[in-house]
Amino acid sequence: MNQLTREFRVKQRDRWACKRCGKKFEDLVICQYIYPSDNDDHFITFCKDCVDWASEHGEEAKKLCTSLLRRTKVVLVGDCHGSFEKLDAVLTEESPFDFFISVGDVGTLHDVTPNNIQIIDKWGEKGYFIFGNHDNCWFFNQLELTQEICGLKIASLNGMLKSRTFLKEQPNNVSFKEVLYLSHLKDIDILVTHQPPTGLHKNAGEPVLEELLNYLVPKIYISGHIHSYKLKFHLQTFVISLPMIHRGHVVTYFQGRDLRNIEIVLKKGKKVIRI
Repeated sequence: MNQLTREFRVKQRDRWACKRCGKKFEDLVICQYIYPSDNDDHFITFCKDCVDWASEHGEEAKKLCTSLLRRTKVVLVGDCHGSFEKLDAVLTEESPFDFFISVGDVGTLHDVTPNNIQIIDKWGEKGYFIFGNHDNCWFFNQLELTQEICGLKIASLNGMLKSRTFLKEQPNNVSFKEVLYLSHLKDIDILVTHQPPTGLHKNAGEPVLEELLNYLVPKIYISGHIHSYKLKFHLQTFVISLPMIHRGHVVTYFQGRDLRNIEIVLKKGKKVIRI
């Protein structure tokens, strides 16, 4: 074994897999990067065969380890409805970060003021959003149906979804074709919709979005629209309904594409979920 990796310990972990070949449910060697640390963020899971491969392919293995160890901080915010000063305060508080996602209802043309334009210009390159039911202009980068940002695979639906009709009579309505397209995807890290799925809020949510969640099983599913915070662990997904921007926000940390921590930041305090 070269200096790149060393055998640290052997574990039997159902949820873990080799980060190179994907082997699961067997003894996995947890290897340590060239910079040893007691911090778990510096450990990579390899099977024994891939440990041998890493020992024989120094530069290639180093590039792989560097990619797997990259930490990505993503800020998730709920409906703003023109509260750009509060959005600016949240993003300033969480800086530095890699990018942020808004779940819609950012603002309208009435919110295009000189002060707000300065805030938009300040964070625009790192900002991504979907349309809600009140948006009528673009403030940040609009998320596509599927998109890769900082190595994370993101799926999203722009606008409102009417489960019974899927009509496109309004510009902010989601079509059946878009939902059908997403349902065939695999290996999604973050799913973003404006409306929540059923099963999260009482007497609210869209059944089709719950079905989509069951098909995709992303690591995180975020939504807004209801203006109140809810958290549910469903299958292997953290389903989060984001509150209004002035009531709180969520921060997620990925190592490579592995979800590591979720910070729930609300007025009453911060809750940290370590995965």
